[in-house]
Amino acid sequence: ITMAESESGVPNFSLIWQSQYDLSTYLGRVKHMYRQTDPRTLFASSNEVATAKELLQGFKDDNLRPGVTNLQLWRARQLIESAYHPQTQEEIFPIFRFSAFALVNIPICAMLIYPTNSMLFIATAQWFNQSFNVALNYANRNASSEMPMSTLGLSYSAAVASSCGLALGMKRLTDRFLGAAQTAANMAIKRAVVPYIAVVGAGIVNLLCIRQKELTEGVTIYDSDGLELGKSTEAGKDALFKCGVARALWCIPMMFPPVIMAQLNKIPLLKRSSRLSFFTELVVIGVTTMVFVPPALAVYPQYDSLPISKVEAKFQGDSAGRVYFNKGL
Repeated sequence: ITMAESESGVPNFSLIWQSQYDLSTYLGRVKHMYRQTDPRTLFASSNEVATAKELLQGFKDDNLRPGVTNLQLWRARQLIESAYHPQTQEEIFPIFRFSAFALVNIPICAMLIYPTNSMLFIATAQWFNQSFNVALNYANRNASSEMPMSTLGLSYSAAVASSCGLALGMKRLTDRFLGAAQTAANMAIKRAVVPYIAVVGAGIVNLLCIRQKELTEGVTIYDSDGLELGKSTEAGKDALFKCGVARALWCIPMMFPPVIMAQLNKIPLLKRSSRLSFFTELVVIGVTTMVFVPPALAVYPQYDSLPISKVEAKFQGDSAGRVYFNKGL
């Protein structure tokens, strides 16, 4: 099934389709993720939000004013979906919207890769990062399946403990193998590898804590007609594995700034000014986050599928098709 396009090449607007892009292709998912993380929606005025609501309501009522284009409708939907929870319709606090992800991660990444020997600073940076992550996850939670506060607290504690433990442990390990010499190459490796391993490890721990029921009870699977078949633990394992891989991939951009800055800091102007070097690094962090994170998020589709032969025998019967499920992010 493909989306019909208007004469302008923009898909005809729909509230049924998940996106204006084809999510069955990697390129379509990349475009969708750039759209979801577009920080420009954060600066929309109250009048622009009101106009967007009016357009979408007019579409629902089949009462659009003349001259409204498909592009205007898609942009209106993007603005509303970026600012409001899809189930509760409550406004999401701006810094916890996905559209703020890249901007908020500029200071967070700067803290995580800051060259320091202070164990307290390293632990504080990891704590701050995991605190933001849990707030982001809660603000964008699935409201139809509320998470008990005890589970949220457990995942938060486990993520903070694992990130701090991994960061401090990796720092000691790199100090032992690379030595105490503060060469540009050594510092680049330490600033790139230590926070990456800590953040990825904590992200996977957080994932397993929050979604542990998917391993024991499974996720709901559907046939090609959308008929619910039941819950499959095999699909749950596949979903968690792919989400773990995705977390490892979307943290890779964190490793770029230290390597890039190791080269840029050879420029005489940056050598002479630590302040200019710092602001240059912030720019590098912002660019790498905004450019490289969406393609990493798009590696696997959120709504995924498996050959029916890969799930439990009770679902297979005589069919040789596929089953479908919400993998999550």
